[in-house]
Amino acid sequence: MQCPECGSEIPEGKLYCPKCGYAVQIVPDYDASLEENLDSVGSDIAGNVNRIDVAERNMVEFDGDSTTKEIPMVKKENVPDLKMQSAKEDETREKVMTLTVAALFVVLVVVIALVTSKRLGNVSFIPQKAVDRVVSDNTVLSVSGVRAVSEASEEIKTPDKGTLEASVSEDTVSEDTVSEDTVSEDRVTGELVITPEPGQYNMPQNISAKISSGETEEEEEEEEEEDHFAGIIYYTSDGTEPDESSDVYRNEFPMPLGHSTYAFRFLDSRGNLSDTTRVEYDFAYQGPCSPIDAANLIIATLIKDGALLDIYGHVAGSAGTYTYQCTYMVNSGNRTYFMIPESYEEPGSGKKETGTVYAVDADTLGTFRVKQGSNGQYNFEMFF
Repeated sequence: MQCPECGSEIPEGKLYCPKCGYAVQIVPDYDASLEENLDSVGSDIAGNVNRIDVAERNMVEFDGDSTTKEIPMVKKENVPDLKMQSAKEDETREKVMTLTVAALFVVLVVVIALVTSKRLGNVSFIPQKAVDRVVSDNTVLSVSGVRAVSEASEEIKTPDKGTLEASVSEDTVSEDTVSEDTVSEDRVTGELVITPEPGQYNMPQNISAKISSGETEEEEEEEEEEDHFAGIIYYTSDGTEPDESSDVYRNEFPMPLGHSTYAFRFLDSRGNLSDTTRVEYDFAYQGPCSPIDAANLIIATLIKDGALLDIYGHVAGSAGTYTYQCTYMVNSGNRTYFMIPESYEEPGSGKKETGTVYAVDADTLGTFRVKQGSNGQYNFEMFF
């Protein structure tokens, strides 16, 4: 075979010209008999498919055990009659339901009358108007239902006041009724409300406790004026169970720095102790001055003034030492202060607070002596 491009001879079985690389396209020879056979096979397959489709369409599946039911045709002019018939059936059902409910109600009234008559010395009473209303609201009643109502109404008698008082014995009152005072004698009156809620805080907070009735603020104020929810609140600062020997809560107090756990309990006016309520706080102040820096500033100021001999709290003529530690913070006006109580410790004895309190302004670092009034307000006096 020669290459159509360069005319070189292409060896048999090669698909590319060895000289110019031209790709040779080989076209198979046409076979007329093969084409006729393919057409014949295709026609046979198409005919068979058509015959199968027609046969399946003409097949009818028959079940010997099945029965057929002819569905009656409804003429258009008969539709209103059917609707009217359906409405009448619904109305009949409603009447039946009404009669049934009325009859049950009458039976219930009779039963209640019988039970009441037994409990009140065989004297029963049912308002006649209630029975008349039942009868009038249901115009269609059965004969037995009317007879039951009439018989029940004949037995109804309205007792006078003396009869009722005589029929109710003292034993019945003691068994069936309990006075409010009896129920509430051994039940704690009110509930304890502690603020703020337990959690983490980074600014000074005041802890407060009060006994609440659980009602609105206006109602609580009225009840507090009438002394309905008076009581004594006891608390501990270490989370232990408070009792009547614990500290008595009188006014709100500052939340201490660090982690703290308080337990509260109150004694109501009837002498009942409430359940214990515990709250936990974490107070970590974040500012330019730390609580330790504030305490050291007070110590340095006292050494400068000659009140202390050294940073260990020694004073002239005493074997004891004074210590200063910031334990809490307060807000006064628009200022925030580190509060530093003074404590004194003798050798071999415990540490006791002297009652003197110092303060450091958290913003200006000014030093103060602090006095607290009877109303809980703080008075700050500067010292150098």
